[in-house]
Amino acid sequence: MLLRAYLPKLITALFGGLFIAAGIITFNDAVLFDLLFIGVLVFTALICRKDINVLGVITIIFLLRALDEAVWFFINGNIETKLLLYSFSLGISYYLRHDWAAKLLLIVTLIISSIEVYWFASAYPPPEIYWNIALIIVTLIARNLIFSRVSITENWFNLRSKSINLDWTIFRLYGLSLILQVAVVLEYLIRHLTNSPHLLVFYSATPYIMQVISILAIWVTFQESYKLLLPRLLKA
Repeated sequence: MLLRAYLPKLITALFGGLFIAAGIITFNDAVLFDLLFIGVLVFTALICRKDINVLGVITIIFLLRALDEAVWFFINGNIETKLLLYSFSLGISYYLRHDWAAKLLLIVTLIISSIEVYWFASAYPPPEIYWNIALIIVTLIARNLIFSRVSITENWFNLRSKSINLDWTIFRLYGLSLILQVAVVLEYLIRHLTNSPHLLVFYSATPYIMQVISILAIWVTFQESYKLLLPRLLKA
């Protein structure tokens, strides 16, 4: 009886500590962290394979991760790419205008587009802000896929679905990530426009904060599998 009462808290504390340790150990090792990230998602997907809601969230998380990697490999800084990217940014901002994050993206895109024109006209070598905008766009899309997951599941796949706590946790984490990326972009602009090379507050803090956000994301995802495993452990 005593074990049944305290086992959930003990397991939560144990795995919470393990995830914190894993986040610290893998901080400077992107490959190792990706393996951890993917491993936890795959494990959770296997345990929750009959739960369409958890599988839907995991699919969106995987999609965001894949698109993030694609941004690194396929986005470049030529004029055509920037024009296409900023145009798409304006379009997606309008399409998702119900989300405050889309309004934030719209404002940032308008500011950056204007400054990019100024830099081009003055022959100033622009910083590589475009890929940050691409990441913001991807995060915004993933955030709204989470928001619309239930309706997408029911309308596109004819499966019954419902909103779960994991939806809203990931939704908020994506919002936090988006705000951080916007802050980095604005800091880039201020640094170059005011010739302040030492203004690196958000630039320096971003890797640490993003690591925390990623660890939180896989932790709350893992908890869904833990909720299904716990009854089995208590029966053992």
